Amino acid sequence: MSAQQSLLEAASKNAELLRGLNETESASSSLEQSQAYLDDLDREINVCNTEIQHLEKKTAAELKDHKKYAESSTRRFIVRKSQHFAEKASKEEREYVEAVAAENQAKSRLEEWMKKREEAKKQHATLENTNKTHQRLQSELDALYNSIFAGPTPDFPGEDQKESAMREAKEAYNIAKQQHEAEIQAAKCLEDAETFMLEVLEWLENARENSDIDKSGSGTMLANLLERTALMKARNAIGKAKMLVEQAQRLSPNIPGLGNIDIPHGHVISAIFLDEDIFSDKAQHARIKSSQAQAQKEAQALKEASTKARERSQQLEQKAAVALTRLETARRELQRIRREAFESFEGPPPTYDEAVQHSLASLTI
Repeated sequence: MSAQQSLLEAASKNAELLRGLNETESASSSLEQSQAYLDDLDREINVCNTEIQHLEKKTAAELKDHKKYAESSTRRFIVRKSQHFAEKASKEEREYVEAVAAENQAKSRLEEWMKKREEAKKQHATLENTNKTHQRLQSELDALYNSIFAGPTPDFPGEDQKESAMREAKEAYNIAKQQHEAEIQAAKCLEDAETFMLEVLEWLENARENSDIDKSGSGTMLANLLERTALMKARNAIGKAKMLVEQAQRLSPNIPGLGNIDIPHGHVISAIFLDEDIFSDKAQHARIKSSQAQAQKEAQALKEASTKARERSQQLEQKAAVALTRLETARRELQRIRREAFESFEGPPPTYDEAVQHSLASLTI
């Protein structure tokens, strides 16, 4: 088959394949970023599972010690055990409560990781299908061009240079696209972290209000229990916020970490029933207010980091758009020179006289 016939037969197929490739261009770079994200989630899930196994063992051991003293703590009101015994019982109870809280926080983090992984897997499956389509189209186009343009193409001046320019533009676009998508995910993590930080502030305020009642000397067992619950929920929320900020840092090196926020534990159960003295209640109230100040400071810092991440995302989006424009230009130039190769074998369009003569001949027939 002559070169002219090959080009003529390949013209429509060439246009169809180029159109399909343009529609699926970003699939490859998006899939790479998606896989990296899934790998990161899998690592965090494995770490969480290991941590939970360790904490479950610790909680079981602390519960055993706590029960041993809890059974005696009822009798101490009758037999008046020593102060040392009471302190030891309170210590074992506190350690058990802290172990349960740590285990719950770890399980809460695992739940968040699993939820994110499920969402990421769905998105990844869609990208895989799009990328397979892109690869199929690319393979068909490569086969088509190899059959026509393989090796040096002195008959098609400039084709080799345009092909090289397009490869370079495509690589630059893939890098810009990956950076943009990473920053988008980082910004989303910070946005989610902000939501949890708002929860932290709400639960600390709830704890402070109940602590106000307690330190006034008119505290009730209910106020103590509500304060304890609010502090536990605040710790869970700050754990989730930190987890998300750390994930954002892995995606973007420009994001600062979340500072330490010391959230006190609530009164242990025995202290609630025994109603600790007002001085202890005032000290707890001061600790809660200190936690609020720390949390407000970190919430503001997180808000600023989130704003900067969104700004970087917009800048990287513009950078990716510029890279895409250059890629499209390089592709059009390559397509143009190849189209010209097709046209060169088709010959110049007929002159007006030739067209008229052809038309008259058709009418005669």
